[in-house]
Amino acid sequence: MGKVLVAFDESEQLILKSIYYDEDPEEALSFVLNHIIPKVKKDLSCLSGTLLGQKG
Repeated sequence: MGKVLVAFDESEQLILKSIYYDEDPEEALSFVLNHIIPKVKKDLSCLSGTLLGQKG
């Protein structure tokens, strides 16, 4: 799989800092599920048509 770049706004960066300092695995999982996965899925769905079109 290729590389994916995910940008975080200021509030998301603060959440990440909190997760880092608190070392809270539940908060980290919640962040991944609620902030990262939706962004990655959006990027991949946009690319999927392009990538599929190149294979054929």
